[in-house]
Amino acid sequence: MDFAERAHHQWHTIAPDIDISHLLTTGRLQRIASFVTARSEQRLAEFGINRGEFNLLSVVRRSGKNCRATELSALTESSGAAITKRLERLVAKELVVRKELPSDRRVVLVSLTDKGRDLIDQVFPLMVELEREFIAPLNEGQRHALEEALTIMLQHADPSDT
Repeated sequence: MDFAERAHHQWHTIAPDIDISHLLTTGRLQRIASFVTARSEQRLAEFGINRGEFNLLSVVRRSGKNCRATELSALTESSGAAITKRLERLVAKELVVRKELPSDRRVVLVSLTDKGRDLIDQVFPLMVELEREFIAPLNEGQRHALEEALTIMLQHADPSDT
């Protein structure tokens, strides 16, 4: 019996009139996400960054251009305050630079330094492999079915992202 089954059984005993069948799915999703996050944070700490900083570096690297701070906030689904803190840490580590747009000093453009580009290019393949380990027990058909189911769930949870 796994964590989700134990929680399901316990809640069913306490509240037998409430339909909690979905807790097996959502409980497992949350538990897997916590394991992925914890392992990611451990691995990234070896390089002196955290998951939020990794995500920010990844967005800038993928975009292939300077990014506005507001764009980083939207693309990483992080608050402006979180982006500001991450940028301050990444600037201090010399991984990114911030430049004000000359025509509008309220706009901040973010770009990777050579050091930042080298770091994300080194770390990204390691993170891909780390995350691959979590789906390794699934065969191709199971992975495809899971991807389809998760896509449907995500579209329902975040219809603006379609």
